Amino acid sequence: MPYTLEPLPPIRLMTRLLAEMQTTIVSAGVRALGGDLDRFVIFTVVGRQSLTTTPSGESGDGTPISMHALANSLSRPYETVRRHVHALIDLGICDRQPNGVISPRESLTGPLMQGLMVTAHDAFVRLVDDLATLGIPLPRARPDIPYDPRVAVRKAADLMLAVTDTNRDVHGDWAELVVWSTVLCANARRFARDPVLALLYADQTRSPPAELWLPVRPSVVSRAIGISESTVRRRITAMLADGRLEQRRGGVVVSETWLNRPDSVATSNASYYNSRRILERAAAAGFPFESPASAYLAGRPPAPSFDSDPKQ
Repeated sequence: MPYTLEPLPPIRLMTRLLAEMQTTIVSAGVRALGGDLDRFVIFTVVGRQSLTTTPSGESGDGTPISMHALANSLSRPYETVRRHVHALIDLGICDRQPNGVISPRESLTGPLMQGLMVTAHDAFVRLVDDLATLGIPLPRARPDIPYDPRVAVRKAADLMLAVTDTNRDVHGDWAELVVWSTVLCANARRFARDPVLALLYADQTRSPPAELWLPVRPSVVSRAIGISESTVRRRITAMLADGRLEQRRGGVVVSETWLNRPDSVATSNASYYNSRRILERAAAAGFPFESPASAYLAGRPPAPSFDSDPKQ
């Protein structure tokens, strides 16, 4: 039998879809929590642990997490974490317990968080829906397990946290990763939404030509995700200095040279296979991979908006 090479994993395609999912969820989460990215990140970790089920299938409040563990997992100062946790408690979406902090299940379905939970759910479904539409192999569904929408919310959080952990040596913290991913989401929208082009540039062997990339201004990134323009500009300046981004007429773009460095490719590969494992766990928990579009709660979320800056 002749030897054939296995196709390369579609790491660029997965990176673009993850960036779109993250941008959608971060935009909703930051706005729900008053424009504070750190607060949203901390809530994501705490809330993820609350989205569990008991062995009988009933809702559970999960396992509390200590503020020291939160600070260590997010590489944030303890006092910063403590301040944000107290703010989340004041908002009524977290509770302090003797062994840590947790988000009670009723808070996740309350007025403040319900919209965010639906957005997170449907953004995950959109990612799976797009993978299916593009013909990317997906795990086998488990029709014997009733689907619980908390599965998709949980896996959306897992994907964001896993990507953050994989990129820890590349992007200094979540804020840098969020800004970089949002820039990528804006840059790639001309070809990411086109099925032919999305597959043509699915791996690292073929780079999209410069005319397909859409530069984006810091002010537009700021509006897209709802964090301050000064924070965005500070992060972009750092990424221009080390080559992760490039300045072009009309804004910044992700550097193809940097993306194709061996360490960047290795990071993208690790993110891809971590994402595959998370999708497999979603299948084992009953996500309907045979018809992902049937799982939407409010319908397919629109792509993130990157309207032109009216000041420019």
